[in-house]
Amino acid sequence: MDDSKLVVIRSFSSVGEASIYKSLLESSGVPCELLNELTAEVLPIRNEMMPVRLVVNEADARRAEEILGAKFDQEEFDKESAKRRKKP
Repeated sequence: MDDSKLVVIRSFSSVGEASIYKSLLESSGVPCELLNELTAEVLPIRNEMMPVRLVVNEADARRAEEILGAKFDQEEFDKESAKRRKKP
């Protein structure tokens, strides 16, 4: 990832939630990193005081926001899941 100019896209209170969003961006081809990931797991401090931050290059910020802002269609997901469960 190019370190020229990083932009914080989201902040999280848990590493688990941050990792899900990171995986979503990476699977869409947007390079990203988590900041404070290890600190939040190791140090016994309130996560609000040191949130896990998801960062991307400034050039990728708009695309990242579009990806993270997309709505999840639960009904479509349920239909596809049911189809896949029926297959051997």
